[in-house]
Amino acid sequence: MGLKRAVKQILIDREHRKYEIALKEKSLSYDGWIRKQEENNIIKPNICEKYRNYLTTESEKETYDGYEMENEGKSSCFDASCRKNEAHTVQTIYYKDIEKGNKLKIPRLWADIVLIQMYEGERSGFAIPLILKEFAEHEDVILIYGDEDVQAGGERKRPWFKPDWSPDRFLASFYFGALVAVRTASLWEVWEREQSRTLYLLLYHLIVSHGGFAKREQEMPVFHVRQVLFHSLKPGYGQIKHLALLEEEVLLAQGSGKKKESCGPEPEISVIIPSKDHPEILFRCLNSFLERTVTCYRCDFIIVDNGSGEVNRRLVEKKLEDLNAGPDNKNSFRYFYHPMEFNFSKMCNMGAKEAKGRLLLFLNDDMEIIQPDWLDQMAQKALLPYTGAVGAKLLYPESYIIQHAGITNLRVGPAHKLQFLDDREEHYYGMNRGVHDMLGVTGACLLMRREVFGEAGGFFEGLAVAFNDVDLCYSIFEKGYYNLVRNDVVLYHHESLSRGKDGESKEKQLRLLREKDLLYERHQKIYGKDPFYHPYLTTDMLESGYSPACQYQVTLNMPWARVKECAKDLAGAREDSCLVVGMECAMDIYKWKYGVAHPEETTEDMGYYFQGYTFVIGSDNACYEKRLLLKNLANGKVYGISIDQRFRPDIKNNLSDQLNVDLTGFAAKMKCDKIPEGSYQFGMLAVDRCSRQRLINWSSWTLEIK
Repeated sequence: MGLKRAVKQILIDREHRKYEIALKEKSLSYDGWIRKQEENNIIKPNICEKYRNYLTTESEKETYDGYEMENEGKSSCFDASCRKNEAHTVQTIYYKDIEKGNKLKIPRLWADIVLIQMYEGERSGFAIPLILKEFAEHEDVILIYGDEDVQAGGERKRPWFKPDWSPDRFLASFYFGALVAVRTASLWEVWEREQSRTLYLLLYHLIVSHGGFAKREQEMPVFHVRQVLFHSLKPGYGQIKHLALLEEEVLLAQGSGKKKESCGPEPEISVIIPSKDHPEILFRCLNSFLERTVTCYRCDFIIVDNGSGEVNRRLVEKKLEDLNAGPDNKNSFRYFYHPMEFNFSKMCNMGAKEAKGRLLLFLNDDMEIIQPDWLDQMAQKALLPYTGAVGAKLLYPESYIIQHAGITNLRVGPAHKLQFLDDREEHYYGMNRGVHDMLGVTGACLLMRREVFGEAGGFFEGLAVAFNDVDLCYSIFEKGYYNLVRNDVVLYHHESLSRGKDGESKEKQLRLLREKDLLYERHQKIYGKDPFYHPYLTTDMLESGYSPACQYQVTLNMPWARVKECAKDLAGAREDSCLVVGMECAMDIYKWKYGVAHPEETTEDMGYYFQGYTFVIGSDNACYEKRLLLKNLANGKVYGISIDQRFRPDIKNNLSDQLNVDLTGFAAKMKCDKIPEGSYQFGMLAVDRCSRQRLINWSSWTLEIK
């Protein structure tokens, strides 16, 4: 027995050495990765490398009070490949020099472009040429900002990859950060007119005067350079969190600062609640709304029932009769009973057709109100002319765990970023705080103006169960409006009590995949794109946090998988749920790349791409060799597919008590002709290379091979 244990330990040590080598190869530091991105994407011939340092040196900062000209004359940093070849002068001023107390001091501005930046840190070497290039190529742009990171000990870390122009985030925080470039003429014009007390208000009036707080019907005056332009001394130094925003002044300028004194005779908000056979859940929603909401708005409640049983129907009718007959006649309650197959979109559209209010609030029956001013806060934003859909931050009941804080459009599909994270912590430079423009928000609590709903075409009834709220938000965005989530409005969502969880069966999984395909057929132009989610953040993983793409290294640059029948390999294998199989993607490679179905003609992309994660609970995962399984649902034949290990720091972070789960991500690329056509279920085979133990397990994910 001693010899057996010794031999096993030798095998384990060997696997650990192999694992450490693989881990080192698969993991990348942010510093190395971002420098490579900059080399590939920035230093190109169209940006002249022979540009002078237009701005102050470190020594000049000490004598900056005189605001002397930093360069004589004009210099060009554009070559023939640029659309324009213009000469510019650039001047730098510093935040702390111009904001003193409650007074803004703007120095003499002599240059074409003024840079406003922090002392604490330094600009990237390519910041100036990139900024000037964008100003030359975008005549209507008056303000430019970029990304930033932290530089300490000669190494770069903690990147702050920002969204494109986000009006509502700007009203919540000065997310432009440590470096802002502005056209001097435009800035000076607004300064002379407004005499703003803070830089924030000055830039606000500047952006307003050029149409930055309006529907996107032309190029926005604010431009985001999606590159790191500034290296701070500590994380988020440029994020001014506690601004003296003079919010009341800003809201008054927008026309929404005054609170309503009284309600008119007609309801102003129609609350549309789809519900069936859950009267106790519906009543909890209604009671919490009426008991805990403090609002001056009159509400018209519309309950749309697609076929409750007779007993439940009578209970709902009696409840609404009592509410209408109650002493509070401010609100009205109506009940529409239409037996039919479940179709969330159709039910919402039916309710909207009957609505009388200027604002439409779509509310799931499993919502619970916990914040008195939530409705007024959401309505304040919804009434702004540039606003589309307004959502709230949703938590799991009686907890601080986030269920929803906006929807991000990843290549793997729409994702609830920050889901399952603790709201008591601040995540990625305040993404769970304040107000953020997002590409989508959940239909569980969704407020918008009636005209916006009509302009977007309402809910698409071809999406009966999933992605219908996402589709509506995408349509609203395509019409030029901004969707947003108010993280300062918090509600409880008793999720999935209405219709169960997606993906819990093969049938539901197939339906979910079909509806996702339909979503992107309708919105092909935004597949894998999101202006409020930086492309340097991971776009190919269903990861809750905001992580640099370097942590995952998703790529199709891998060999085609080896595929073979594996009946013999499965002999003696134990089916055990301790082997976790998490599928994230299984689709045609062409669709993975472009979001649309593969064309009829043959191309080099003929094949399928698979991605996910897998680990064995309670075991040393460094010792396992794993193989993806595809089981033909018609004849039971099982095919084994070789996989490529992927670095998954999110798995490691979420499973800190498990051993060696850093490389539990996997990907595979399979040619179409390797297995016969048919419906296949995914699974995993895990073989312990030290003990020869064999484990298998199956997921609910299925795929049609054609």
